[in-house]
Amino acid sequence: MAVIPYTSGTTGQPKGVMLSYDNLLTMARSAIQREGLRDDEEIVSYLPMAWIGDFIFSYAQFLCAGFTVNCPESSDTVLQNIHEIGPTYFFAPPRIWENILTTVMIRLEDAAKLKQKLVHYFLGVAQRVEARRQAKQRVPLRDALLYAIGEWLVYGPLKDNLGFRRIRRAYTAGEAIGPEIFSFYRALGVNIKQLYGMTETSVFVCIQPDDEAKPDTVGTPMPEVELKISEEGEVLVRSPGVFMGYYKNPQATAETLIDGWLHTGDAGYLGADGHLRIIDRAKDVSRLADAQQTLFAPRFLENKLKFSPYIKEAVVHGKDRPFVTAFINIDLEAVGNWAERRGLAYTSYTDLAARPEVYDLIAGEIARVNASLAQEPQLAGAQIRRFLILHKELDPDDGELTRTRKVRRRFIAQKYAELVEALYGDADHVSVEAQVVFEDGRRGTIKADLRIRELAPVPAAPLAKAS
Repeated sequence: MAVIPYTSGTTGQPKGVMLSYDNLLTMARSAIQREGLRDDEEIVSYLPMAWIGDFIFSYAQFLCAGFTVNCPESSDTVLQNIHEIGPTYFFAPPRIWENILTTVMIRLEDAAKLKQKLVHYFLGVAQRVEARRQAKQRVPLRDALLYAIGEWLVYGPLKDNLGFRRIRRAYTAGEAIGPEIFSFYRALGVNIKQLYGMTETSVFVCIQPDDEAKPDTVGTPMPEVELKISEEGEVLVRSPGVFMGYYKNPQATAETLIDGWLHTGDAGYLGADGHLRIIDRAKDVSRLADAQQTLFAPRFLENKLKFSPYIKEAVVHGKDRPFVTAFINIDLEAVGNWAERRGLAYTSYTDLAARPEVYDLIAGEIARVNASLAQEPQLAGAQIRRFLILHKELDPDDGELTRTRKVRRRFIAQKYAELVEALYGDADHVSVEAQVVFEDGRRGTIKADLRIRELAPVPAAPLAKAS
């Protein structure tokens, strides 16, 4: 045994994962060979090494490849240090990519109107070009020329500002990334790819090849990795990276590791292109209690909502319910900046979140998500019909998020059961009183009267007729 990293505890208590030297070194070397990593790579080690992702990238792969590991001065200077270093190999979970995009959008809103129009125009060009690249279609000459101009005027300077100019390969994992966020970075020319893995598999299960990066897949299996899908739709894995067992927890080991196959707990399927597609946690995928028995995949919907720079977290409800509802956490920095530009005064997160103008802003963002769902007839019934903005930010100290900032959906549903029921009632507001833990350890109470906003569903796109 080499190390015992712990799982995040998204669906239960964290478990100690026993990994051997063979587990770690075999998968580290396999990824180095497949991805063509060299000894002149520069990476930034800013995530906790207790998390298996950084342990693999900043330690195991570093020992095998001999590249340079750079450590930030502090957690507050990470983005500045990335700009100074200019990494060639970069990993970040979706939340980091979202935060960087939010920072870009906030800066853009503070820029002159002419600059805003210029950036939005060329970002539109980049999105068109990237859509054709993903579809493996020819890019029209006009768009190719405009993209070259955009690289000089917008994309290049933006990548320089972020420290992404030298990146040869970048990854995201840990949870699904919003397709719009993924496409945004690839449109800029950042070779961001999705990988799929777990602490129990020494990270690597699947990685997207450079020329097959798609927003709806997590890539193809790594060398020596076997995948199969159970009759229940669960992804099963067998590989040299599969762990030795859970520390002092033989029952959990026996439930997870069966006949050499690791039961991941994720629902997914292998496409005709050989790529694995993850829908959601197997336990979380369900159906709505509507006439169509619409598929309800909460993480998929939450990721769509979180593409908005104004939405920091979202928790959707709908299992065995007639329609989908949502709790929203606004992004205090982004919404605060938006409010200040409009002369809207506020004293706290709770005060800002309750403002009717903010509800109008978030309603518009949810309407955008509903419009995209309406384009997919099989998901049109999963549009968000009612929502409220929570009176406080979801917090790991209150048990609402894991330490890796994954939503503990079941815990939240139990803790705020009255709010969930109110969303499915007729009321347009609900009172709440909640106990919170402050950063200094003090406990306090927040009281608020939360508005409930209803949205009209967007008509579903018609099904295409067979030719």
